[in-house]
Amino acid sequence: MSTSLLWFRRDLRLTDNVALHAARASSERVFAVYCTAELERLNARQHSFVSGSLQMLRATLDKHDATLTIADGTQPHALIETARRLGASAVHCSRTYARADRVGEEQARAALQRDGIELHVHRGDMIHEPQATAELKQAPGDGYRVFPPYLAAWRSLDPALPVAQTLPNGRDERPGPIPEPGTATVPAPGETAASAALDKFTTARAADYAVNAPYPARDGTSNLAPYLRFGCISPRVVYQTLARRMSWSWTLASERASMSLFVRQLALRDFFTQLAYFVPALHDDALQEKMRSFPWSEDRAHLEAWREGRTGYPLVDAAMRQLRAQGLVHQRAAICAASFCCFDLGLDWRLGRRVWMEEHVAADDALCDGNWQWLAGVGPDQAAYPRIYNPEKQARQFDAQAVYVRHWVPELKKLPTSAALAPWRVDHQHQIELGFFTPKQYPRPIVDREKTAREFLARYRAFASEPARTKH
Repeated sequence: MSTSLLWFRRDLRLTDNVALHAARASSERVFAVYCTAELERLNARQHSFVSGSLQMLRATLDKHDATLTIADGTQPHALIETARRLGASAVHCSRTYARADRVGEEQARAALQRDGIELHVHRGDMIHEPQATAELKQAPGDGYRVFPPYLAAWRSLDPALPVAQTLPNGRDERPGPIPEPGTATVPAPGETAASAALDKFTTARAADYAVNAPYPARDGTSNLAPYLRFGCISPRVVYQTLARRMSWSWTLASERASMSLFVRQLALRDFFTQLAYFVPALHDDALQEKMRSFPWSEDRAHLEAWREGRTGYPLVDAAMRQLRAQGLVHQRAAICAASFCCFDLGLDWRLGRRVWMEEHVAADDALCDGNWQWLAGVGPDQAAYPRIYNPEKQARQFDAQAVYVRHWVPELKKLPTSAALAPWRVDHQHQIELGFFTPKQYPRPIVDREKTAREFLARYRAFASEPARTKH
């Protein structure tokens, strides 16, 4: 009887799992296995989310007389030992794109081959594989460095249709314990929860996504990020679900436009993934060569105040406190917080990225690298100068009634709206009456951001305009 292992990694699902589908097609018996070494690079919230997802996956397989094996040790060792014990001659897995994951994949391949075991790598969790879009480039080179031409190429391709649900059929009598989830607050884990989140989004939010998503106080986003990060749902399933609704004759033009805007976010996710795939140095260095030696600050006091949500700028602080409390943060608030970190405080974008990687349940190397470089003005953005977001103006535009700010910054809860959005503008007498700027209340702004933003932009312009030879 031919036997294979299905190596679960970032594809913790049974629907549209190409590797699992291929394993079942080529082997009479397929055992599912997860290596605990995968957990070592995750933050505490991600560890809890993945452990919970593994528990859900095991429970589902148990109902179908199959098991999920948990293998300890380094990936090559864990896979070889499991394959030997279960009599497997092949291992199937989904492709990954981040540098560290690819290194681990190649190490596993070499070790398995030495033991006479084949590693078969299948299409991963992108709607379009990196090579598929790269082949459409007019100019030579690997991958796209800017988004608009990538988006045009991405849209010109037909996505692969999702494959049906497939189940492993091997039952291991010694499957091993699943690591405990821990106490970190995380969204409901697993494939069933992911499907429920997609259903809720497509039926109740997608049609108004363009209207509601930019506002942090409205529950207008998909909430799919953690599920996409760990493959509890396939991006192809998300895409096809939205495409099907967009094709209905009774869908309004405004609703199609809203859904198309969300599909653009899926394309941006693919863009950053292919960028990290073709430019692995992106994790350490700015994509823009001219900005690699830009003198960023590493002020620890500023970094901690920003991380803790104690900057004195309510929208920034609300974003950071939401991140610390939930491991999630609304995109508009996150953009303002990242802009404040890089431009108003002048902090190195890598410091901000590290905070995201340590706190966010959906943190991903490729997406964090790409987004943080974009926002810091050193990455794939085409703008001549960085976009510096004014947190006060952004708050007045996207949280005009201070609902989001009051929720996450309770010190501001009882203040009038104008004071809650910009407390430093309240005159001194009113500050005293309102109990503001005392040690136990909301802090004063740690910087005069109008001054620091102007100074940063002047430094950026001066540095960017210097001859390239002076930067080496």
